[in-house]
Amino acid sequence: EVVCEFHLGEFVNRFRRGSLTMQMREAGAEPLPTMLYGSVNGVVGVVASLPQELYVRLAKVQTALSRVVKGVGGLSHASWRSFVNDRKTADAHGFIDGDLIEAFLDLPPRKKEEVVAGLDMTAEQLSRVIEQLARLH
Repeated sequence: EVVCEFHLGEFVNRFRRGSLTMQMREAGAEPLPTMLYGSVNGVVGVVASLPQELYVRLAKVQTALSRVVKGVGGLSHASWRSFVNDRKTADAHGFIDGDLIEAFLDLPPRKKEEVVAGLDMTAEQLSRVIEQLARLH
Protein backbone atom coordinates (compact mmCIF):
# COMPACT_ATOMS: atom_id res chain seq x y z
CA GLU A 1 0.00 0.00 0.00
CA VAL A 2 1.38 3.40 -1.03
CA VAL A 3 1.09 5.84 1.88
CA CYS A 4 2.69 8.89 0.29
CA GLU A 5 4.48 10.11 -2.83
CA PHE A 6 6.65 13.18 -3.20
CA HIS A 7 9.30 14.39 -5.66
CA LEU A 8 12.51 15.49 -3.91
CA GLY A 9 14.64 16.16 -6.97
CA GLU A 10 17.21 13.76 -5.52
CA PHE A 11 17.94 10.04 -5.65
CA VAL A 12 17.67 8.92 -2.04
CA ASN A 13 19.85 5.95 -1.26
CA ARG A 14 19.65 5.71 2.54
CA PHE A 15 17.11 6.26 5.32
CA ARG A 16 18.07 6.08 9.01
CA ARG A 17 16.20 6.83 12.22
CA GLY A 18 17.67 9.89 13.84
CA SER A 19 17.82 13.65 14.06
CA LEU A 20 20.26 16.40 13.17
CA THR A 21 19.49 18.27 16.39
CA MET A 22 18.80 17.45 20.02
CA GLN A 23 15.05 17.33 20.42
CA MET A 24 13.87 18.66 23.74
CA ARG A 25 10.44 18.31 25.30
CA GLU A 26 8.64 21.61 25.08
CA ALA A 27 5.58 22.33 27.19
CA GLY A 28 5.05 18.62 27.81
CA ALA A 29 4.95 17.76 24.10
CA GLU A 30 6.80 14.69 22.90
CA PRO A 31 9.56 15.24 20.32
CA LEU A 32 8.52 14.30 16.79
CA PRO A 33 9.85 10.99 15.45
CA THR A 34 12.25 11.73 12.59
CA MET A 35 14.13 9.90 9.86
CA LEU A 36 17.20 11.22 8.10
CA TYR A 37 17.83 10.54 4.45
CA GLY A 38 20.92 10.85 2.32
CA SER A 39 21.07 11.18 -1.45
CA VAL A 40 23.64 10.19 -4.05
CA ASN A 41 24.48 13.92 -4.42
CA GLY A 42 25.26 14.32 -0.71
CA VAL A 43 22.00 15.96 0.30
CA VAL A 44 20.88 15.20 3.86
CA GLY A 45 17.23 15.71 4.72
CA VAL A 46 14.73 15.09 7.50
CA VAL A 47 11.33 13.41 7.37
CA ALA A 48 9.22 13.90 10.50
CA SER A 49 6.04 12.13 11.51
CA LEU A 50 3.52 14.85 12.37
CA PRO A 51 0.47 14.51 14.59
CA GLN A 52 -2.70 14.36 12.47
CA GLU A 53 -4.02 17.74 13.67
CA LEU A 54 -0.75 19.50 12.79
CA TYR A 55 -0.58 17.72 9.43
CA VAL A 56 -4.10 18.88 8.49
CA ARG A 57 -3.32 22.45 9.55
CA LEU A 58 -0.04 22.54 7.61
CA ALA A 59 -1.69 21.00 4.54
CA LYS A 60 -4.05 24.01 4.49
CA VAL A 61 -1.09 26.36 4.91
CA GLN A 62 0.73 24.58 2.09
CA THR A 63 -2.25 25.00 -0.23
CA ALA A 64 -2.54 28.70 0.62
CA LEU A 65 1.22 29.23 0.19
CA SER A 66 1.26 27.53 -3.21
CA ARG A 67 -1.13 30.25 -4.42
CA VAL A 68 1.10 33.05 -3.08
CA VAL A 69 4.67 31.76 -3.54
CA LYS A 70 5.64 31.36 -7.18
CA GLY A 71 7.93 28.53 -8.17
CA VAL A 72 11.32 28.97 -9.82
CA GLY A 73 10.97 29.48 -13.55
CA GLY A 74 7.21 29.72 -13.26
CA LEU A 75 6.86 26.00 -12.47
CA SER A 76 3.98 25.39 -10.13
CA HIS A 77 4.62 23.84 -6.74
CA ALA A 78 2.24 20.97 -7.52
CA SER A 79 4.07 20.18 -10.77
CA TRP A 80 7.49 20.20 -9.11
CA ARG A 81 6.47 17.92 -6.24
CA SER A 82 4.44 15.47 -8.39
CA PHE A 83 5.73 11.92 -8.22
CA VAL A 84 6.85 10.57 -11.60
CA ASN A 85 8.41 7.26 -12.53
CA ASP A 86 8.37 4.97 -15.58
CA ARG A 87 4.98 3.52 -14.70
CA LYS A 88 2.95 6.45 -13.41
CA THR A 89 2.62 10.09 -12.55
CA ALA A 90 0.78 11.11 -9.36
CA ASP A 91 0.18 14.30 -7.45
CA ALA A 92 2.24 14.55 -4.29
CA HIS A 93 0.30 13.36 -1.26
CA GLY A 94 1.02 12.39 2.33
CA PHE A 95 3.85 14.91 2.75
CA ILE A 96 4.13 18.51 3.86
CA ASP A 97 6.81 20.39 1.93
CA GLY A 98 8.99 21.95 4.63
CA ASP A 99 10.78 24.16 2.10
CA LEU A 100 7.49 25.69 0.99
CA ILE A 101 6.20 26.04 4.56
CA GLU A 102 9.42 27.76 5.68
CA ALA A 103 9.10 30.19 2.74
CA PHE A 104 6.28 31.78 4.78
CA LEU A 105 8.88 33.24 7.16
CA ASP A 106 10.49 35.21 4.30
CA LEU A 107 7.26 36.74 2.98
CA PRO A 108 6.46 40.42 3.46
CA PRO A 109 3.73 41.10 6.06
CA ARG A 110 1.05 41.75 3.42
CA LYS A 111 1.67 38.35 1.78
CA LYS A 112 1.69 36.62 5.18
CA GLU A 113 -1.76 38.06 5.88
CA GLU A 114 -2.91 36.84 2.47
CA VAL A 115 -1.78 33.30 3.33
CA VAL A 116 -3.49 33.17 6.74
CA ALA A 117 -6.69 34.86 5.52
CA GLY A 118 -8.66 31.61 5.27
CA LEU A 119 -6.99 29.91 8.22
CA ASP A 120 -7.87 29.92 11.91
CA MET A 121 -4.56 31.47 13.03
CA THR A 122 -2.66 34.72 12.83
CA ALA A 123 0.59 35.26 10.93
CA GLU A 124 2.44 35.42 14.27
CA GLN A 125 0.98 32.11 15.45
CA LEU A 126 1.86 30.42 12.18
CA SER A 127 5.39 31.86 12.30
CA ARG A 128 5.88 30.34 15.77
CA VAL A 129 4.70 26.91 14.59
CA ILE A 130 7.03 27.03 11.57
CA GLU A 131 9.99 28.18 13.66
CA GLN A 132 9.44 25.25 16.05
CA LEU A 133 9.38 22.80 13.13
CA ALA A 134 12.48 24.40 11.62
CA ARG A 135 14.39 23.33 14.73
CA LEU A 136 14.15 19.75 13.47
CA HIS A 137 16.98 20.43 11.06
